[in-house]
Amino acid sequence: MRRALRQAWELDNAEKLLRNLARRRGREAPGVSASLLEGIDEILTVTRLRLPTELRRSLACTNIIENMNGTIRRICRNVKRWRDAAMALRWTGAAMIEAANGFRRLKAHKQLPSLRAALLADQAPRRWHRP
Repeated sequence: MRRALRQAWELDNAEKLLRNLARRRGREAPGVSASLLEGIDEILTVTRLRLPTELRRSLACTNIIENMNGTIRRICRNVKRWRDAAMALRWTGAAMIEAANGFRRLKAHKQLPSLRAALLADQAPRRWHRP
């Protein structure tokens, strides 16, 4: 399964490959299959934008998100009584700022202008479309 997911990020027909994988795994692991189908658009975003390989690898990894979530959990566990939603947002924001201090530079940071250009190009056709 891991090999199939890695191949999907590199191929143009990735959606077809992932849907076939989900269908095959549906009998053995229905939860995995459902999760894969649910997140197929997000999985393929970096492929659809045709980003450089190094940047694609960096953005496809969830380590940054997991690191931030761990920092938020660690800092917010100090609160014993949550008064309201605003308090939760303040503590979460403070924890995110703390997590940002620990972030290292993105390996492909020099390719970020190509990400910006790809996002702008991807949004341009949809900018005038109203749902």
